[in-house]
Amino acid sequence: MVAKTSKDQLLDIRQSLHALAQPLAILTGLVDLLLMEVEENDPKIRDLRLISEQLDNIRQIVGEIRRLARDASGEPIRLDPPAHP
Repeated sequence: MVAKTSKDQLLDIRQSLHALAQPLAILTGLVDLLLMEVEENDPKIRDLRLISEQLDNIRQIVGEIRRLARDASGEPIRLDPPAHP
């Protein structure tokens, strides 16, 4: 068995964080839709707002870990989003 290098480990972390970001985005979108549908006086709105806030906290944490992994890998920072074919 070949041990992974630090660069490989950082790539694994970044790929895992990318995979985590996908369901996080879906959950955030669903909660946002629910918030648009719920009346202001509905008792569920407090819970939905709390969920939304916590999802945003998770998004920020994931973003910070991604930044740390990118910085540790020495990869240059892209100012423009990558082009998709």
